[in-house]
Amino acid sequence: MTAQHAKQLVKNALYRAIGETSETLHLASNGNGTLRVLMYHKVNDTPDNPTTVSTAAFDEQLAQLQELGFRVVDLDAVIDHYTLGHPLPPKALLITFDDGYRDTLENALPVLQKHGFPAVIFVPVAYMDDHQPLPHERYLVEQGVRNPTLDWGLLRELDRGGVRVESHGIAHRPLAEMGLDEAVREIAVSKLVLEERLERSVQAYAYVKGSKAHFRPVHVSLVQQAGYDVAFTSVSGSNDEDTDPLRLRRYNVEPYAERTFELVLSGACDVIGLKDTVTGTRARRLFNEVLGTATQ
Repeated sequence: MTAQHAKQLVKNALYRAIGETSETLHLASNGNGTLRVLMYHKVNDTPDNPTTVSTAAFDEQLAQLQELGFRVVDLDAVIDHYTLGHPLPPKALLITFDDGYRDTLENALPVLQKHGFPAVIFVPVAYMDDHQPLPHERYLVEQGVRNPTLDWGLLRELDRGGVRVESHGIAHRPLAEMGLDEAVREIAVSKLVLEERLERSVQAYAYVKGSKAHFRPVHVSLVQQAGYDVAFTSVSGSNDEDTDPLRLRRYNVEPYAERTFELVLSGACDVIGLKDTVTGTRARRLFNEVLGTATQ
């Protein structure tokens, strides 16, 4: 068993245990007015590939969304909800992808089109048309695993196909790890570059890494000043009409078992959001170091 497989088994077991306990004690957040946002990274069938959901599992998860009565909405509906007060449908859900991997076009898009679902992808502009791997992918390349990113032509094709392209900064570095001037550039220049390339406005930003340890209130202010309408974290949990639209929460999606995925969607695992606090982020780093699955 590989370290990556062991990590996945431990996480899935933990989510299942927390979810079942929360549901038994009626602690799940089941409000009909909430928005749930799913965060995917890679959709491919490469073994031992972190942050990856297989193509078949992705198809099964989208089918499960329909079976559970979720209404997949597009980014415009989310923006209109938070800027204009337009209502969202009950059990509204937004599908997002981070990092700009090519398999979003090759593997995820056909499945999304099969189910008739829109989605959003957040890309770091420095890695579009660049053959260098993303920072957290370098150790995988050393092991012979490569996850190429999109180029500008493929990005426009994806955008036209129903996966809307928005900003994930420039160099895929957490804002908290850089000076203020560099953070301004990451936030504002990435927006300008995308708008020039796509010939339309860019309205959404996703914080790199995205836990509470990876960005600060000043960065939220910079995102607002740059003209974004909404921004997405990686903090686990659902959103309601009172959630700060520049701190929207997302569920990181993994190759969960069907029941575990149902528990996550129901809000039964929302307590796991403690892992996204500053203290929780440090604990996760230690956990990954122990298992030998730490990345940049």
